[in-house]
Amino acid sequence: MNDFVNNGYIQDLVPEEDWLTMVRALKNEAKGEGWPFEQDEHLTDYCVNKAKKNMHMILCFSPVGDQFRKRARMFPGLINSTTMD
Repeated sequence: MNDFVNNGYIQDLVPEEDWLTMVRALKNEAKGEGWPFEQDEHLTDYCVNKAKKNMHMILCFSPVGDQFRKRARMFPGLINSTTMD
């Protein structure tokens, strides 16, 4: 969760060949939005950017007490890359 919140990508979440198949399926969409699409790295950037724009998560826990401070130190992305309400 922390890695995804920080950079939009979780290393080794799916096997490399499956990841490339999914990313290459977005080739026409990336082309339509003006992204470079010739290299897999460009398509990966497009996919990660799209995930970051469209991902919304709701996490509910009490922001009071020692447990919150411990979690904040262990997972800085939850504090630095989110909005608290």
